[in-house]
Amino acid sequence: MIRVAHFRQALKLPWTARRAFFVVSFGLLVYVFFRLLNDVITGTKFWLRAIETNAAEIIGCALISFVFEWVVNSFLLAAEKEDFSGSNKPRNLFIFLVVCLQLVVVLFIFPLAEFTDDGLQWYDVIILSFVPQSAWLIYFFVRLSQLQSRKTHEKHLLVEQISKDKLTAELDYLKAQFHPHFLFNALNTVYFQIHEDNVAARQTIENLAALLRYQLYDQEDRVPLQEEFNHLDNYIALQRQRSSEALQLDVSWPAVADGVNGATIYPLLLLPLVENAFKFTGGDQWIRIRSELHQHQLRVQVENSIPSIAHDREKGGIGLVNLRKRLDLLYPGRYSLNMEKSNHSYSANLQIDL
Repeated sequence: MIRVAHFRQALKLPWTARRAFFVVSFGLLVYVFFRLLNDVITGTKFWLRAIETNAAEIIGCALISFVFEWVVNSFLLAAEKEDFSGSNKPRNLFIFLVVCLQLVVVLFIFPLAEFTDDGLQWYDVIILSFVPQSAWLIYFFVRLSQLQSRKTHEKHLLVEQISKDKLTAELDYLKAQFHPHFLFNALNTVYFQIHEDNVAARQTIENLAALLRYQLYDQEDRVPLQEEFNHLDNYIALQRQRSSEALQLDVSWPAVADGVNGATIYPLLLLPLVENAFKFTGGDQWIRIRSELHQHQLRVQVENSIPSIAHDREKGGIGLVNLRKRLDLLYPGRYSLNMEKSNHSYSANLQIDL
């Protein structure tokens, strides 16, 4: 709906020579139409009147046109921010515009007519109430039509852009799936080419295949929490095989009795924490993973040793930055993620209200 702020905004619209010329010309056109209509009724010819009288009316109409234009622009600014679909707002806006235009007629045009010629007659009231309003209402609806056409065009462009982005995202997703899927099939081939006596190599292939299988086929909105823990176990087993024998690994997941079977979580949220621990561990070579589930609140703490002289870890790293973004989208206001670093250890603490 129209507000005082819209009238103030209309006053601040930039002026150009073209805009000023249009307002004056439109006002004079309205004036000529009114005078011709009035002369038909009274049988007079306004161009034969005193020059002073015509000049006063012409100047007055030109100046009053700026008031009319200001009022119409205020309503156009209000209409630009409104969604008129399925509501009574267009009718209410139109009625209020008619009232405002009539107010301009009463305050400015009626006094001008009163002090020229033979004063304000009854037919002057009727004509003056009809002609200026009709002209400026036509101007309003032409501009409104242009505005609605532009908004419709912008909506079409937005829909097209969204559709394009969606297709691009789907293509990227298919590409992302293709490469792991190809690798998964290749791993199956390598697995059967390894001799049965080479248990360690086969176990490594199985763990890696399980990781890929989880990413390929278990990407639903939510997965059972136990499946997420199983995925982490497979990752840890794979990393354990390539790590030094000196690495001390301590992992603890919540027991089934704690309600894990009924809890669900969005997949691959915990993996970045464990990945960072294996990537940056050093010094005394230990990793400690603790987790607990209490009343649908999951708490996970991942700690690892670091060398006494260690390179500064990038703040969060890209994996943790992406993790925060996912948490913001999936668990807005329902999680906390804190990092702590000491001289010999690094700790990541995640808490999620499932």
